[in-house]
Amino acid sequence: MKVEEWKHLFSPGKIGSLYVKNRIMMAPLGSRLTTENGAVTDDMIEFYSQRARGGAGIICIEAMGIDYPLAVGNANHVRFHDNCYMPGHAKLAERIHECGAKAFALLWHAGINKGAFMGETPVAPSAILNPNTGIVPRALTTEEIHELVDKFGQAAHRAMLCGYDGVSVHASHGYLISSFVSAATNQRTDEYGGSFENRIRFAMEVLEAIKKNTRKDYPVMFRINGCDFIENGITEEEAADFARALEAGGVDAIDVSAGVYGTIDKMIEPIQYPEGWKLYLAENIKKAVHVPVIGVGVIHTPEVAEKALRDGMVDFVALGRELLCEPQWPNKVKAGDLHYPKCIGCNSCFERIGKSLPLRCAINPLAGRESHAPAPVCQPERVAVVGAGPGGVTAAVTAKRRGHMVELFEETAQIGGQLLLAAAPPRKDKIYDYISYLKEELKDSGVTVHTNRKFTAEDAKNFDHVIIAAGADSRHMAVKGAESFTQTAWEALAEPADSFRGRNVIVVGGGSVGCETALYMKEGGAASVAVVELREKIAMDMDNISRMKLIHEIEEAGIGQYPSASLKYAENGTGVLEGCGGQAEQQLPCDLVVIAVGSLPRRALAEELYQAGIPAVSVGDAAAIGKIGEAVRSGFDAAASL
Repeated sequence: MKVEEWKHLFSPGKIGSLYVKNRIMMAPLGSRLTTENGAVTDDMIEFYSQRARGGAGIICIEAMGIDYPLAVGNANHVRFHDNCYMPGHAKLAERIHECGAKAFALLWHAGINKGAFMGETPVAPSAILNPNTGIVPRALTTEEIHELVDKFGQAAHRAMLCGYDGVSVHASHGYLISSFVSAATNQRTDEYGGSFENRIRFAMEVLEAIKKNTRKDYPVMFRINGCDFIENGITEEEAADFARALEAGGVDAIDVSAGVYGTIDKMIEPIQYPEGWKLYLAENIKKAVHVPVIGVGVIHTPEVAEKALRDGMVDFVALGRELLCEPQWPNKVKAGDLHYPKCIGCNSCFERIGKSLPLRCAINPLAGRESHAPAPVCQPERVAVVGAGPGGVTAAVTAKRRGHMVELFEETAQIGGQLLLAAAPPRKDKIYDYISYLKEELKDSGVTVHTNRKFTAEDAKNFDHVIIAAGADSRHMAVKGAESFTQTAWEALAEPADSFRGRNVIVVGGGSVGCETALYMKEGGAASVAVVELREKIAMDMDNISRMKLIHEIEEAGIGQYPSASLKYAENGTGVLEGCGGQAEQQLPCDLVVIAVGSLPRRALAEELYQAGIPAVSVGDAAAIGKIGEAVRSGFDAAASL
């Protein structure tokens, strides 16, 4: 497809006095690539410069704490409260410019959205229990509010001196400024609470302080919520009023997001959400103001981005996780190359940074470690990769592109491994896009692929290196009385969903696989489905965001949840549970038992090669049971080490 098809996407834009080469902004993403003291590192510079080199017009750097320790939530959050951090930021802005993009600094105060850190109680407009942290924050005094206003202004001055082209103010997601705007978290009775005008006063004073501390034409953007999606939170109407006030105060652009930590699945959407679903919130703001409006919300394809611009919904589109998956997205789209990985919304990126680990992507093994790309080999060798799941395909393609002679062996007829099962549950079809991408990668790289082919120790003698990505097998478990009507979750997902119509199903095992299989069968027409789990809660192996959405879907589907319980036996159309939180035995209708109690690595080939004295390396589930990201990175690392 020609670039003419994306004429709005690649037309020049303008934010205040700043001219931008296209309408693509990299949305802010926490990277945790700083030092343990929140300073910029070489890895962080390379992470952002790769996205700038990839063609984005604006790079919005992740949230920078304007105070310490109250403004940040963890040690490796970016700090910008002191001049000692300026040299690293100056290098970062300079490098982004060298790579052809503009750079914005996102000024931030976490407010209530932080746990206890450095022995300090979080601060907020009001001392109201935050159910997400379990902490009652301390209400800021008027004097402290004035001090914070000044600190935002000082941080903006630092940003300007460092060479950032503009600043964005984080006034969304329930962070400090947002919590002042929302009536749900602001119950003050002074000039900073009560009426809407009072609740936005802090934000307006921050804007004024930034204007005073920077040159007259220095661009200032605000990131606001188009809706909080909570009771008494910021509504679409209030968001529009807030945007109008900001425009009147001199803001140059408005970046529209959504959701707070109580509705975090609206903020950082898991796989189930459709592409571009919350652009309507940006459109609502655009109708209210004349300054440029930036829209965000799981945008993966140029078609959705172009349509939003063409239809006048937004003036710029912000891509976050998509640029994490594919830094070259703008350049590829502009060149008409639509072969790139699309984010699958697995949220492994946010699961990692939530644990204060450096940012990684499940399907881009170089994300967060861009400077570690392996070099071409001087001496090509023969490499066998066994298993065509994500880890195996990544290993094969990486080794081939380094210059090795690579053959990929797959026992079945299909490429994808467990991805084929992972894509089956409702609203997980984005995984099929990833499978298609892997197939295209194999084709483009020239890897020799053998399907329906079992690899043996005898085959291994023909290769210099063997990488085993054979995956795992589903665990089996016997249930008394149910021997004739038991199957594994993997077997269930391989059947058409409507084959369970009218059945009464008990799923034993309430991890992510069990829960998603339960939803698959219930939406396929099962009469009843119950999930039985030994642990105190179901779906505990998932990240919090994905879990929140899945639990909501399970509740909406009417699927029974039985944590702290086990299936004692099943017979005569009835399953008997025991445990049930200390209650008496409970009976449920049951004519099918589905086992979802985990999986076991396939280590037979590794053992066979070991016994034959042939060295090999196992990756993915063949080494240790994990998720997509672990498989992809271990496959990449194995190939990079050859």
